[in-house]
Amino acid sequence: MENTALRKWRSGDKSLGIWFNLPDLHVAETLARAGADWICFDLQHGLMDYSDLTRLMPAITGLPVTPIVRVAANQPDQIGKALDAGAQGVIVPVVNTAEDARAAVAASYYPPKGQRSCGPMRDVMLEGLGYLGTANDQVACLLMIETEEGLRNLESIAAVEGVTGLFVGPMDLTYGLGLTPGDFANARFVDAVATIKATCQRHQLSCGIFGYNAEMAEKSLADGFDFASIGSDISFLRDGVGRAMAIARGEDPDGVAARGGY
Repeated sequence: MENTALRKWRSGDKSLGIWFNLPDLHVAETLARAGADWICFDLQHGLMDYSDLTRLMPAITGLPVTPIVRVAANQPDQIGKALDAGAQGVIVPVVNTAEDARAAVAASYYPPKGQRSCGPMRDVMLEGLGYLGTANDQVACLLMIETEEGLRNLESIAAVEGVTGLFVGPMDLTYGLGLTPGDFANARFVDAVATIKATCQRHQLSCGIFGYNAEMAEKSLADGFDFASIGSDISFLRDGVGRAMAIARGEDPDGVAARGGY
């Protein structure tokens, strides 16, 4: 099955995605039809686990939206199980060194490119054993840079063969830099983001960011990011209810409609 988001990144096209935190297949079905290029199921901080993932993946199968999973940790079992469940890409948190990057790559790809163990349950069910011949070309390995150590080792991380792109979690990065959480205007944060984008460009990697709302996503793409989330299932629900309540009360709905968040 073609990885449509990966095709866009390889051709230099921008893409928008949705962050998914809730283990509800009906919400997954609905959001997968909203026109996003990718959906990221969050197993690190989302309110779901692996068993939820196995129910959510079928809800979006057959649609032109790429399923990505942010795994809980940079561990082979976490990455392999997400891919075996049908993910076409992984976002790997807390990558601080080239060694971390090589470990993520090794877990993401079959030999000789990596060391992924062979047992792609869902993909073989849908595509047969032919999946094994195309998997390495259809999987995205995205690494999160969220600490000062990661920034210091950025060049060596980006140089690891098999890395598809780097991903910025803005709140994590402010924490990692020792800044006030959410201080995205701080010069150190701005410089760090610029360095990540420039490094991706030099190494021909895709560069993504967690966008808290549509406005942030639009600005991020205009500022040079290749992909961004426009919000999450939780933020859409909260903002939609807040907007409806404001309208019903005769208040200004714009005060609550674009807060975004997790």
